[in-house]
Amino acid sequence: MEAFTISGNTNTSIESKSYEYIPLEQREGSPKQFFFTWFAASTVSTTLVTGALAIIVGLNFWWGSLALILGNGVGAGIMAAHSAQGPKTGTPQMIQSRVQFGYFGVILPMVIAFIMYLGYGSVNTVLVGQGINETLGINLNLVIIFSIIPMVLLAIYGQGIIERSMKLYTIFFAAVFIVLSILVISQLSMKLLNEGSFSFAQFLLVVSTGITWQLTYGPYVSDHSRYMHPDNAKKTFLYTYLGSYISSTWLMILGAAIATMTINGEVMSQIKDLGFGIGPIIAFLLSLGLIVVNSLNIYGAGIIALSIVSNFVNFKTTIRLRTITSSVIGLLVVMTSLFGANNFMANFQVYLGFILFFIIPWSVITLTDFYILKNTNYDPRELMKKNGIFGKINIKTVSVYIVTIICQIPFINTEIYQGPISEAFEGLDLAWLVGIIMSFFLYYAVSRTSNTLTFTQQSGDKEMQRGG
Repeated sequence: MEAFTISGNTNTSIESKSYEYIPLEQREGSPKQFFFTWFAASTVSTTLVTGALAIIVGLNFWWGSLALILGNGVGAGIMAAHSAQGPKTGTPQMIQSRVQFGYFGVILPMVIAFIMYLGYGSVNTVLVGQGINETLGINLNLVIIFSIIPMVLLAIYGQGIIERSMKLYTIFFAAVFIVLSILVISQLSMKLLNEGSFSFAQFLLVVSTGITWQLTYGPYVSDHSRYMHPDNAKKTFLYTYLGSYISSTWLMILGAAIATMTINGEVMSQIKDLGFGIGPIIAFLLSLGLIVVNSLNIYGAGIIALSIVSNFVNFKTTIRLRTITSSVIGLLVVMTSLFGANNFMANFQVYLGFILFFIIPWSVITLTDFYILKNTNYDPRELMKKNGIFGKINIKTVSVYIVTIICQIPFINTEIYQGPISEAFEGLDLAWLVGIIMSFFLYYAVSRTSNTLTFTQQSGDKEMQRGG
């Protein structure tokens, strides 16, 4: 896929689109690229830290690994299903949700997704700072401030350069993590792996962590796959799933193994202390690698921000507008990174719980409508119309979303709040499972009992090649 073609600009490699629909004649490339994109997206130290949570909460390595395998397996399937929507609609992921929520109704999920981007962007930026601080001794805050510059530049240049960077990144960092895996295995013992215990509540918590990790890609995975032709939807699903599942599961299990060697779960510090003088080099490389991957969060946040603005102002995206937007988002990421750097692990656990709480109902509603109810036979350009066929606010969908969120509260167990039902079940957090079940059945029931919206196509329009 060429950056020049993808951008919609023949004179520059900088992408000029954000929330807009991508016409069929501007879509080309191979779905195989998504293996590299989503393999690379999880081939970062953040994934190691996430896997370490399995040990931190009290599970032993074996139970923690099983939970991570199951969680990522389920979550990657959901995430890849979102990816397969992109070729069918040709629009960014959150813009697609106007079908279910209405033109203005989707603003709430958009805001939640925007907060998610900032959160993960800050998490990755803090890890960049910590890694370079621990290996080179450079001031943490100074590294955070300067590391944002290349992240923003990649986000500004956009889709084409990001895809190319991810392919190179995958090849290089797969080799780095193979070396790291060998080092870790050489220093493990059965005693370390067997430490900890089994708790059903903690096991489910780690399963939900794997699901959460994958679901956080859901709100922007179609931002990339929308450049594929509709005929490539199934291959898009396959390569997205394989890339994301393999790298996430591998690195999370590796992170859990590293966490068995340390008391406080400081994975990066433990990597630095690995033998033969290689540890500090790996820790440094992992920190630098996050700079490339974190551009995905800034890129996605930019699309969401301009999508929200498009609800109120009619405009066409320009390179200058994308540059300003990405720069402002970079500034916000730096500010939140500096604020949360000193209590990283605690903030990270709270953040994961927050994201799962809000993203699951949106994801289930969107996928139920697309794949089960098959509301796909529409002109995607209707998504850009304030007075289009989807209406301004779909009260029923918004109500299902809010009711589901409220119903999760008694089941939740986080550092900030624990619901009464979770307390009664000795800390078991079932909020995510309640969110899946309730959002599916409520939305399905509401859709079946209300008048079915008939999507119309304009006669002879070649743009409307849609499928379920």
